[in-house]
Formats: sequence, structure tokens, C-alpha cells
Amino acid sequence: MTSIHFVCSLVAALRRERSADASTILRLQQRRLDALLRHAAEQSPFQASRIQRPAGRGIRLEDIRPVDYREMMDQFPETICGARISLSEAREAIQRADGSITRVRGRYLVSQTSGTTGEPGYFLNDDRSWEIQRAVVFARTFRDRLGWQHLRRFVGRRRYRMGFVVSGLSSCISTQTCLEGRKQGRFLADVRLFPAELPMASTVRQLNEFQPDYLHGYANMLELLAYRAEDGELKISPEFISSGSEGFSASGRAAVERVFPAAVITAQYGATECAVLGNECRSGRMHINNDYVVLEAVDEDDRAVPAGERSHHVLLTNLINRFQPVIRLRLTDSITYGTEACKCGSPLPWIILEGRSDEIIWLQRGNDDFVAYQPLSFQAQMYQIMNIRQWQVIQQERNQLLIRYVLAPGADSASVAAQIQQQWMTYLGEERLAGIVRVDSEEVTEVTRSATSQKTKQILSLVGPPAGRSTASPDSVQGEFSG
Repeated sequence: MTSIHFVCSLVAALRRERSADASTILRLQQRRLDALLRHAAEQSPFQASRIQRPAGRGIRLEDIRPVDYREMMDQFPETICGARISLSEAREAIQRADGSITRVRGRYLVSQTSGTTGEPGYFLNDDRSWEIQRAVVFARTFRDRLGWQHLRRFVGRRRYRMGFVVSGLSSCISTQTCLEGRKQGRFLADVRLFPAELPMASTVRQLNEFQPDYLHGYANMLELLAYRAEDGELKISPEFISSGSEGFSASGRAAVERVFPAAVITAQYGATECAVLGNECRSGRMHINNDYVVLEAVDEDDRAVPAGERSHHVLLTNLINRFQPVIRLRLTDSITYGTEACKCGSPLPWIILEGRSDEIIWLQRGNDDFVAYQPLSFQAQMYQIMNIRQWQVIQQERNQLLIRYVLAPGADSASVAAQIQQQWMTYLGEERLAGIVRVDSEEVTEVTRSATSQKTKQILSLVGPPAGRSTASPDSVQGEFSG
């Protein structure tokens, strides 16, 4: 059953964006920030050590030392309010996941980051914070699709079909959003998960059978689906498409717009640490949900940069999650706040976002037989490898892959290299590429990060696509939903 937190937050998020002004939202943001800081200082030993109240005045956000998520993981039990949960409990809950929503002690939702900046991080939400975040994502994504003129088409006829082409791993926050929506919205919508790790032919066949009205997926997966539709294999006509996890390349978005001309296309921006960072408006600008987050654009020394100037990274404060407060957490996205009002009329500020965008890999089976692989297919192979902290797949030549990995402490490099060879040989055999594609592995001390976004591009091609197909490298990035 949908919770009261979900319903009330959905209505409030819609009403506020449509009728409030920027100053009203900033006052609400400050009230929520003050309440969060007081709560965190009282309930979380980790946050209490960072939040100091100077004599003669209240707590100010800028006086709180920024933190990396690695520090939060090192002191994981102390970051929780009202419970003592260890990091090992969170990890074990994810390892036990069976395709259902991952919870610790059957109560607290646990989500895992993709690990693009190092080792994966683990973040918890109680029911309240999870329901509010889901509601805000839904409200702000569908902001222009919730009027009666849209809804009446489906009342009394059939359930709205919503397809999510995202990871099958239930620890990913985008997958958790899909699973929760399928459970709670079953009377109004038919929500289906199409695991992006599956072979593309299977995904195309299932989508053709389902015929989604709404389609959500990773940007590079949507691009590949557009190519399949262009080739006549995929035959669907969604009226609304949203992307997440990474930004569209200009050419990739153009392909989706060309193939699905009747669809409204939008982007989400979120993170495992906070799912509600921003949403793209009908004018194509990414608006920050200032009523639910504080997103500070800062330089390399964590000092604020003015609007119109690109940041080195950002500091995130999640105003929703009081169970595991996230306060001034460094995220490696680079953003630039806009300096003028958006013509869409939203009172929320907008940004230009530069994040991570992994690349589509094209392998060659024969003279004119090229096969495209979206990043998640390759990521799924690496998720099976034990005892590595960080990794990267590099396409050095058309049919030559190099796996670079950082070994976990105490692990045996030869054993890891053997795991990599076995996993990839099995996968390539299933894809009819055994003996055609060569896979090498190399232990390294560090996987190099992007100089601009500071995120590791886990799937990287030095070759590019064959003639006539685009690469997923961003010309400009307008949305990222990490997780």
C-alpha cells in the first residue's frame, strides 16, 4: 500500500514547483536544513563530531567540515540515527538479495553505489525517507504529465505500462525504484523490469510484447534501443521516455528523438546518496530540487564558486534522510549554476551538469557484422569478480579488451586474473565471440579518473564506433542518476 509520506510528498512537490517562488523555497530549504542539523547532532555520533554550535549563534552549514563517503563507510555504525547497524550487515544484506528490494533487518533499505570513484559505498533509508524520495522523483519527472488531460486516457481502459530497462541488481537505487513502484502501483500501472544485463535480443523481444507507454533506462541503453528500432527490430511507441545513470551524448539523444518523434524525452539527476537531486524541465534544463537538497558548487578546496562558474565538485546535503544523514558529502560531479531564470517558469535553480558517461563498445564478429554492447553488460561480468576494489574495461583495439583492476588487501593477483579470464571467456562464448575477442588483465595501483568529472570511466573505448554509429561519450551531459 502506498504510504501517507508518498502521497503527501507527491502533492506537495507538484504544488510547490507550480505555485511557489524562489524565496519561498529557499526559506523552506533553510528550515529543513536547521531541523536536520539539530537532529543529526543529537542522534548521530559521527555527525555530532562534525557539527559544532559556535557561541552566540546557530549552526551554519558552511562551518561543517566536508566529508568523503569513504570516511562515512569507515565509521558506518556512528552515521546511523536510532540503530546500530554495521557495514558488514549492509554488505551481507546485498549479498543475500534475491531480486527483491534489499533491506537490512527486514526494515531499512540499503543501496550500493557503482564504485566509480573507488570502492562501493552503502547508504540506508528508513521507510519515511525512502517514500519521500520516491514521491519527489515521480512528481518532478512527471510534472507535466499528471494533469487530467493525460490521466483520463488510462482511467477505465487499462493500466499505464511502465518499462524500466535498468540493472537487475536489486541493490541499485534505480532498480529499487522500479521494484517498489511495481509493488505499490499495481492497480494503476503495470510496471516491468527489463534487466539491462540480458542479451539485447531478449530485451527487444520483451519490450515488443509489453509495448510500454513510459520507458526509463540508462542513456546508452536508450541509444542502443533507438538503433534497434531504426533497424526495424524494436517496434514500440512510448509516449514518454526518461533517462538516468548517465547523460546522453548529443548524438545519442538525437537518435532517440529521431526514432521516437512522438515521445517526450527528459532526464533525471540523482545519486545513491540522494535520489532527488534534479530533473530536466520541458525547456531542456536540469533543475535542482532545492526544497529537498542543498547542492553546493565548490572548488578544489571546498570553497563556494559563483553562479556561471564551473565547480570542481559538489557538496551534497540530503534534507530528507534523517536515518543516515548525508551532510556536505563530496560528490565528484562538476556543475555550473545558471545565472538567469529558466523560461519554463520553475522557481528551482538550474545547472549544467558534467558527470560520468561510460561508452558503448562495438565488437566485430565478421566483415560487416558489428555488435554493440551497452556498459552494463560488461559491468555485470566484473561484478562477479571477487577481491577487487576498482576496475576498468578498455577497448584497445576493435576485438581486444584490457581489464585493469586494483586488488583488495590480502588478495592474490593470480587468482583474480584467473577469475577474470574464466568469467570473460564464458561470457564471450555465450555471445559467439570466443576465439574472436582477446581479453587481457593488468593489476594496477589506481584506476585513473577523469580530469574534469573526477569519476572513473569504467567502460572506455579507444576505438570508437564503426562508421554510421555514434559513441556515448558526452558532447554535453544533462543528467545523471547514479546507482
